[in-house]
Amino acid sequence: MKIMNMRPAASSFSVHPNRRRQAQAMRKIALPTLDGFIFKRVEQIIFLEADGNYTALHFSDGSRSLICKTLQHTEELLGAYPQFIRVHRSYTINLNHLERYVRGKGGHVVLEDGRTVSVSNGKKADFLKALELYFGHL
Repeated sequence: MKIMNMRPAASSFSVHPNRRRQAQAMRKIALPTLDGFIFKRVEQIIFLEADGNYTALHFSDGSRSLICKTLQHTEELLGAYPQFIRVHRSYTINLNHLERYVRGKGGHVVLEDGRTVSVSNGKKADFLKALELYFGHL
């Protein structure tokens, strides 16, 4: 008797990377607040800002929500989304909302909503590497 592998070939279920990225961006995530949860699409998050043991999330519609998790824990919630990169001890940005990077000691980024976020000198090399990996060239 011959044993056959019943799993279909992986290529028959492969999803184009851009479609996978779009599907992930459209997915809503649950974010814990002091009085419950908010549900937001990942694509709406412009940047995260540490606020002690809380994290302020800034959204593309101009709103801001304070969630009851540290920045590190919030980054873990967003771990499946490679567009989020820590640029400073207190800031994580969504590369999809990046307008420009201005060089300097660490430099700073300008986001689509016009806000400026510093890139720490210690995070600069990792940030530039992440830009190269995410956008494919620099």
